[in-house]
Amino acid sequence: MSAYKELKKPLLTKKDEEYEMLIEVAEDYIKQKVDKAIEKSGTAVEVVIREHLISRGFNVTLNPNQKIEGSDTKNSIFLLEPIANPSQKEYASNEIKMVIQILNNADADSLNKIKTQFEELKQIGKYLQFAVVILSEKIGYTHEITTDKLGNNAFRAFTLISRKAHPKTGGLYNETAINEMLKKKELKKTGDWDTFIAAIKSA
Repeated sequence: MSAYKELKKPLLTKKDEEYEMLIEVAEDYIKQKVDKAIEKSGTAVEVVIREHLISRGFNVTLNPNQKIEGSDTKNSIFLLEPIANPSQKEYASNEIKMVIQILNNADADSLNKIKTQFEELKQIGKYLQFAVVILSEKIGYTHEITTDKLGNNAFRAFTLISRKAHPKTGGLYNETAINEMLKKKELKKTGDWDTFIAAIKSA
């Protein structure tokens, strides 16, 4: 994201759905630390994104680490055809509209790992669409994942919230830290959540 484009982005507010997701992720993260059994539903950010998609009426997989027949690659979420069962352990490629990988934020290995996964799955389902959704990322982060960096028109990246700085350790899972960043006007809404929803609707 260019510095000029970033200046034009609106500040995140407590009324925004993206803010709700940040807080829900923090709450779910604490629950998972206390009760390890909850992790079977996926990481905290996977759980929250899934719930927000389901609340909008999308048919998405209910369990984490889903696979496409013919591949051992584990995926965060599949956007499914309307008649597909969201509770299956494995799916045929023609039951899936979009492969969605979910991250709280990227790290040095994320880009190449996701590119490799998407390229492999594209060989299995040539009509599949692919998206990586990052809840929050530092502006200009060296390892940020963008659509351009993914290098394929079928692969799209959506970063929902941009930050001015890296939070303190665990800050993205801490409601107090999140609200401190909000108070300091360090969080901006990119508009990618709405763009992502529009992409799903047209899938």
